[in-house]
Amino acid sequence: MEDRLFNKAYDYIKDKIDSTCWPPGTKITEQLISEALFMSRTPIRTALLLLEEEGLVKSITYKGYIVAEKKISNEGLLERLELIAGLIMNYLQYLKENDIFLDYRVFEKILEKQEEYLNYRDAAGYFKNEYKIFETFIAKSENQFLKKVIMTTARDIHNTYSDNSDLMDEERYQSEAQLLGLYKEIAVCMRNKDYDKMGEYIIIFFETLKDTNDILAQ
Repeated sequence: MEDRLFNKAYDYIKDKIDSTCWPPGTKITEQLISEALFMSRTPIRTALLLLEEEGLVKSITYKGYIVAEKKISNEGLLERLELIAGLIMNYLQYLKENDIFLDYRVFEKILEKQEEYLNYRDAAGYFKNEYKIFETFIAKSENQFLKKVIMTTARDIHNTYSDNSDLMDEERYQSEAQLLGLYKEIAVCMRNKDYDKMGEYIIIFFETLKDTNDILAQ
C-alpha cells in the first residue's frame, strides 16, 4: 500500500513539473498534495525527497518546496550517484541474506545486444537497451525508491546523448566499453551468486562513472 501511494504521489508531482503546469519557482506543499490525492503526508514527503535528490524540486526551510530549474549539474550527478551506490549495496545485502537468485541468463542476453549496439556505435539503441540492464538488475528489489532513483537518473544522463555522434567520439566509446566490461563481470557474479564480489565491481562501476562525470553532465 505504501509503495503504491508513494508512486502515485511521485508521478503526480513529476507530471505537474514535466508538463510545466508547475513552472520553476512554483511553491509545493505537502498539505495541498495531500488534499488533492486524498492521502497522508508520509508518501508525499518520501516522493518529495526523491524529487529533490533528482534536482526537480528544492526545499526551502520552513516554507516547503519549490519547483527547481531543470538542470543536472556535475555536483548534482555526483550526489545522486553516491545515493544510488549506497542503495545498491543495501540491495546486494538483501539478496545475499535472503539467498535470492538473479536471472543471469536474461542479463547476459541483454549484454549481448548491448555489445552489438556499442560495436555499431548506435547510441540510441545502446542507451535504450541500458534501461533493460538496470531493470533486470533491480527486478528483485522491493524498494520502489531505489527503482525510481536509478531509472530517473539513467534517463537524465541518457537525455544528454540524443544521436549517434556521441559513440563516434573515441573517448566516449572507450568509456562505455569499460562500463560494458564491468557489466559482464557483474553477470559472472550473478551466475555464481557471489554478491560480495559483485559489490566490489559495483564500487568500481560507480568510481568509473564519477571519473567521467564531466562527460556525462556537460
